[in-house]
Amino acid sequence: MLLIAVAITASCKKNNDTSNAICATAVVKYGGDPAWDGVGWYLLVDDSTGPKPEYPENLAAMYRVDGLPVNVCYKKTNTDFGCFCALPFPKMIIITSISKH
Repeated sequence: MLLIAVAITASCKKNNDTSNAICATAVVKYGGDPAWDGVGWYLLVDDSTGPKPEYPENLAAMYRVDGLPVNVCYKKTNTDFGCFCALPFPKMIIITSISKH
């Protein structure tokens, strides 16, 4: 347990670095309960090719409102998002900053 706590703490320190973050407007969406094959909370991020889903590891409870427009900065992680989707699995993101749009 101690080893897990140290690993989580170390990874959190890395995530506070906002350099190289991707910033965009997005809409918070709820894709259903993961226990029932849903994807849970995700962000529908506006990018140059149109809206695309991003799956955050750390979406705060106050932003878990379906349809909420937000401004968000985030970094991609190397963690696969475990879903029932086509391979390759999408990578999860860490939100470095978020605010209501």
